[in-house]
Amino acid sequence: MVHIFVGGSSEKSSIIKFLSYCVHSKEIVIEELKNYKERADILIISDILCDEDFHKLKNYIYNFPSGIIITNADDELSNKLFAQGINSTLITCGLNPKSSITASSISYEDEGYEFNYCVQRTFFNLKGKLIEPMEIPVEIKVPGQYNIYNSLFVITVLLILGYEIKDIQNVVKTFENSGR
Repeated sequence: MVHIFVGGSSEKSSIIKFLSYCVHSKEIVIEELKNYKERADILIISDILCDEDFHKLKNYIYNFPSGIIITNADDELSNKLFAQGINSTLITCGLNPKSSITASSISYEDEGYEFNYCVQRTFFNLKGKLIEPMEIPVEIKVPGQYNIYNSLFVITVLLILGYEIKDIQNVVKTFENSGR
């Protein structure tokens, strides 16, 4: 069983809905981080907007280290969580060039976006396969710039779970926020 928790101050339900739509396995649990006492295999941190969320997440990260943490590199408080070393693989997602995962060539098209999902630094998926730097053309059918960030999180998780690139492109393209 793989446990994926989504923490942060906002966009948690959007990420959970998007990820749940894309992942089709009874062996994977996708939930909002609420308990703070159960270890995640994959932890996604969308953003941190207040000190209370920062302290809860900081305590959680150091007391229950996740195998992999995916965080918003463009969020100032999220970055401060990792001032000390951690016992997890850290993958940063964002629009700045220092991120592990970035989006480039972003264009708004028909109530959604087209962009290149770019892996800037290597990481291993859960099956031990090395994910090397690459660009994947992606199309999403959901408006709002935050959905580019959500897509970066979701696609990264799908790569970590071992999904094939073609399958990832197809499933994220069919997601609509009002979807199932």
